[in-house]
Amino acid sequence: MLALAPAPRMMKNLENIYGEAFFREWGPGNADYVATAEAITGEIYRRFHPTRVADLGCGCGVYGHFFRRLGAEIFSLDGVAPPLEYSFGLPVYRQDLTEPFENAWGRFDLTLCLEVAEHIPDELSGVFLKNLARFGDTLLLSAAPPNQGGLHHVNERPKRYWVARLAELGFAYNRRRTGELFEALRARRRPNMWMFQHISVYEKVHDSLKGFPTLPFTVRIG
Repeated sequence: MLALAPAPRMMKNLENIYGEAFFREWGPGNADYVATAEAITGEIYRRFHPTRVADLGCGCGVYGHFFRRLGAEIFSLDGVAPPLEYSFGLPVYRQDLTEPFENAWGRFDLTLCLEVAEHIPDELSGVFLKNLARFGDTLLLSAAPPNQGGLHHVNERPKRYWVARLAELGFAYNRRRTGELFEALRARRRPNMWMFQHISVYEKVHDSLKGFPTLPFTVRIG
């Protein structure tokens, strides 16, 4: 069993931060949000063909909903479960992502964590990223950049910050796959462009590949 060090502290009062108004805004009634999420899901599925998808920080579960419709097995996790009237109908496992926990659900072909990282205080981001890294070798992460603004955006960072932090965990930023995904989604001209313009593809670098050339933003593995 993996020994996990205790977190310095956990995020408190998540239900107060992410209450009914939050889920109502980002639930099934937000047509533009849902249409954009469907386009994003379809393009990701076309490029990665995942059989099992872990959606960490799933919110109302919109991505899991569309991945399930495409035939993938979905595991949804969040610190707060959405009210039934704003849910997309998937079961949500309750777990604070800033608290270390074991992956008891096996390996996944694809791990999603979209628009969650900016909500995690910087002092807890190490635990948060280690939790994400336990679920599989391919991670799609998006995070709000500086000055975007939003509810409880306490850690807005440039992309190079997340590239460097994930490199410490053995995950390399794949610039080519990230760029191809972005261009394909931009061509679809969905209304909420912010939903896909920050998505980045990270892939686990195994020991046999750790001597490869410098990553973008002068980040190295190891």
